Amino acid sequence: MFSSRIQPGQQANRLSQAVDRLRRAGRPILNLAQSNPTACGLQPDGLLASLQDPAIGRYEADCRGAWRSRLALAGRLGCDPERLFLTASTSEAYSWLFKLLCDPGDAVLVPKPGYPLFDYLAGLENVEARPYRLEYRHPQGWQIDTDQLTAAAAQPRVKAIVLIHPNNPTGSFVSQAERDFILYLASRHGLAIIADEVFLAYPLETREAPLSFATAESGLVFSLNGLSKLLCLPQLKLGWIQLAGDPAVVAEALPRLELIADTYLSVGAAPMHALPQLLPQVEAFTSGLRQRLQANLATVRRIFDQAGSPFRLLRCEGGWTALLEVPRYLPEEELALALLEQAGLLVHPGYFFDCERDGLLALSLIVPPDEFAAGCQRLRAWFDDHGRE
Repeated sequence: MFSSRIQPGQQANRLSQAVDRLRRAGRPILNLAQSNPTACGLQPDGLLASLQDPAIGRYEADCRGAWRSRLALAGRLGCDPERLFLTASTSEAYSWLFKLLCDPGDAVLVPKPGYPLFDYLAGLENVEARPYRLEYRHPQGWQIDTDQLTAAAAQPRVKAIVLIHPNNPTGSFVSQAERDFILYLASRHGLAIIADEVFLAYPLETREAPLSFATAESGLVFSLNGLSKLLCLPQLKLGWIQLAGDPAVVAEALPRLELIADTYLSVGAAPMHALPQLLPQVEAFTSGLRQRLQANLATVRRIFDQAGSPFRLLRCEGGWTALLEVPRYLPEEELALALLEQAGLLVHPGYFFDCERDGLLALSLIVPPDEFAAGCQRLRAWFDDHGRE
């Protein structure tokens, strides 16, 4: 009766179950893994005013998104508005692109560590998500295992390389050398590139100015972004796809993607028509949020990453997450459960993101600074107490 794309018996993991139990019991939890910006006091000014545009009351079907909104977005991005498609979310953008590029049973290459959503997004399209490694060297940071990526790209039925720029949770940008290599590799094997750039506006410790893949002039490249991270508005449900690359190949892709978009017409009028009023706030808003991210990253370094410390803060070039390497008193899942039960702290263990090495905790840098500092102090105190036992 049911599709094989949906596996039966999906259950919450032990950590989620413990969180639900403690919350039902009224136990306070300090959430150092909070990734919901609306729960962290982050919102641009004039949000409600932007949702009062009279155009919201009219329905004018345009499968690529309202022309006025695409024109405003193109002005900010410096691109042709005909190369833009508005979507209800970045997740929907992936869904459309997997439909565009893949037949059932085809594969896309995705980074590991990475966000676990890809397995579900690909699976729902009957597409296989095949991992390629990001490897870490301290203090240089994360690098793509180009040998493994080269071998994976040559395998049958691979249609696209997915890049998260910068990656979540590693915070690593695709370097200029890696970018040049991947563009060459994709061209050699006839693969598309899907570059998820939702955190591009938040560089922290990068040595190079991050460059969008939307500037590529060869192959077929799709750059993804949206309001969820750019203005901390996941509730407005608006993302976009920007096409770049060889003009002849882009010209072939456009009508095909237009057919998919026209089939769904999923973008709501309210966020779409609010976009021209919201975009002028991007620079000031992202600048203010970067200050919070940098302040919280400095707090992690001050509390944990001192000379002779048993902790190590992994290099974080950008994004909203810091990875902290901690003493291995317990396996990661048991450690996260102990911190929750004993210290009232919620942190995400590295295995949530398919990190190869043990002993990593993912800390959200968008948490309000006072709350974040208090949580880090409590985390350090828990380890200090257990180190004396």
